[in-house]
Amino acid sequence: MIMENLAILVILSFVFISIIHHILKSKLGIKTHKSSTKFPPGPKPLPIIGNILELGNQPHKALAKLSQTYGPIMTLKLGNITTVVISSPMLAKQVLQIHDQICSHRTIPDTVKVLNHHLYSMGWLPPSSPQWRILRRVCATKVFSPQQLDSTQVLRQKTLRELMDFMKEKSEKGEVLNLSEIYFTTILNSVSNTFFSINLAHYEDSCKSQEFKDIIWGIGEESSKPNVVDFFPIFGLLDPQGARARMSKHTEKLIAFVDGLMEERLKSRALEKETTNKRCKDVLDSILDVMLEDNSQILFAAGVDSTSITIVWAMSELLRNPEKLEKTREELQCVYGKGEQVLEESHVSKLPYLRAVVKETWRMHPPGPLLIPHKTLR
Repeated sequence: MIMENLAILVILSFVFISIIHHILKSKLGIKTHKSSTKFPPGPKPLPIIGNILELGNQPHKALAKLSQTYGPIMTLKLGNITTVVISSPMLAKQVLQIHDQICSHRTIPDTVKVLNHHLYSMGWLPPSSPQWRILRRVCATKVFSPQQLDSTQVLRQKTLRELMDFMKEKSEKGEVLNLSEIYFTTILNSVSNTFFSINLAHYEDSCKSQEFKDIIWGIGEESSKPNVVDFFPIFGLLDPQGARARMSKHTEKLIAFVDGLMEERLKSRALEKETTNKRCKDVLDSILDVMLEDNSQILFAAGVDSTSITIVWAMSELLRNPEKLEKTREELQCVYGKGEQVLEESHVSKLPYLRAVVKETWRMHPPGPLLIPHKTLR
């Protein structure tokens, strides 16, 4: 409590001094050196805070509205950070494809820097980094390759059958279901089976599911919500909102868990060398092979939270639109019938209306409405 009050006093002191400096500069006619760089037009920034207040609690909608006034490319002043916002697909293609090398670096949030996570994450490393190349190769050949996805399809089907059996059992008993918890458990197990060939949570074991949910939600919340340090880097050492400290706790728990899985797998691999019992390789085995070959460090964080949120929003919107729900149900019955036909991933191409529902859900409730900010090299 004392540290929080001290941080607030420091911030207020900084704001007060900045206001006095701004007033004196205006009264005395003091001129400051202006950069020769010409930026695109944009709303006039307020002293100190710039255009932060114009973003509101839904930045993607606020930026879309501002683009109607200032055009598809505009400049915002977010605290001490000058930001150029692009909302046109054509301009985005020029920046991200034609001039991709110039704009390949990232503006890294303060919370992402905990435990040097940004030095090992493909999302934050520049493409020129050797570590980025290793991660890209692993993703292309070990994680998202057709062969790897096909080999783990049986495990994902097993997870889906467990979901259907659980919901059928609860439905027959007339019990109320928490769809958010159920979908989170299903997505978590689907990802964990693909990577580690194990279930990390169980429908009846809500405590364990809640533990993982708290970790993943905590990481997502701390990395996405506004942090004063990102707008005013001078407060980096103070961590006035305590965001870095909370992020460190969540990340340490996640890394400790993954380390435990890796140690167990290394021990089982050592035992397998002494026996004739061999099992199919999963993503973790492939990653360990790469780490042992290249002496590199790899850490994966999958989109469990964003996927479960999308499913919950889709179900919510369907319940609010009964005619759309009925049309979706009719399409499913047309493809699968009313029997116990096995659901396969290849059947998705036969469900155009369901795919449209998912895309409309992404449009209305995007789990990640803004791209990771890019940073120019010059």
